[in-house]
Amino acid sequence: MAVSVTYYVRGGGVVINGSTTVPTQTQAQQVMKQSAVCVFGIVDDVQALFTHNWGLDISAGPFYEPEILVEPISVLSTSWPLLTFWRASSNVLSINRRAGDLATTVLITLRRPHSTGQ
Repeated sequence: MAVSVTYYVRGGGVVINGSTTVPTQTQAQQVMKQSAVCVFGIVDDVQALFTHNWGLDISAGPFYEPEILVEPISVLSTSWPLLTFWRASSNVLSINRRAGDLATTVLITLRRPHSTGQ
């Protein structure tokens, strides 16, 4: 099983409820928050890509944007695996897990910078 990313996005007329298809740029521009369930199913799964398609400007990275919230859903071990995040581009967040960790499922929520309610 390869790592999977399932998107959940709602707002501004956009409803994506459990799809592996990333939101389009048009859809992304209508929302201030996006969520995805990332499943690292086997020990060789070390990276998931969360494509938010917000097209953030070059200043977003140094200001640590978008804001990242993480919620564990299931972990098949006695300790939480090491996760790191890299703002890979203006449209993609990389979620990285240490090689060799057991199956892990996490909910990642991104909040758009300079958005209403933030």
